[in-house]
Amino acid sequence: MSATSIYLIRHAETTWNAERRMQGRLDAPLSERGVQQLAALAKAMRSVPLCAVYASPLGRALRTARAVAEPHGIPVQTVDALSEMDQGAWENKLMGEIEAHDGPLLRAWWATPDAVRMPDGESLQDVQTRALRALREIVAGHPGCDIAVVAHGGVNKTMLLWALGAPLASYWRIRQDNACINHIDVNATLPRVLTLNDTGHLDDDAGP
Repeated sequence: MSATSIYLIRHAETTWNAERRMQGRLDAPLSERGVQQLAALAKAMRSVPLCAVYASPLGRALRTARAVAEPHGIPVQTVDALSEMDQGAWENKLMGEIEAHDGPLLRAWWATPDAVRMPDGESLQDVQTRALRALREIVAGHPGCDIAVVAHGGVNKTMLLWALGAPLASYWRIRQDNACINHIDVNATLPRVLTLNDTGHLDDDAGP
């Protein structure tokens, strides 16, 4: 079977990204910088012969996907399983607030992310399981095609770790900047990561 090329994209920057506020399943509007990133991302993806665009249904991902899809004249198909990690009680909280109220668990999240379940939320294994199920369905439906998939930092990392054959314990070893592009070829044997966290299309550093 011919490889399906997946352009795995993180959504553009939101106001909550800029202030380091946990988003999870909640949503926030794109920042001014995020709006600028949309134009740069659309330009970078214009020459790729996309046959489909998929996205998380959360507004920040959907708006980013629509910017990618519009030059190609194709619709965006939403997939619930591409939604960001459910961060439970941490959502809508700044890092400093989480540190003050849930410091030991936050430190465990930084040290051993694969062993932590967000309070009232998900674990990385939960996220990877649903994200890979969605990715495999997308690949099966588009053999040999170029596909854009717009999701979130946490979701993207779990899929990239799978593609690299790396454990979820390596979660913090991968960076996913806002509006970055990852390129993965997926076929019947092994996936190949061609580019990782590419932000060369942006005018400046894509941020933390």
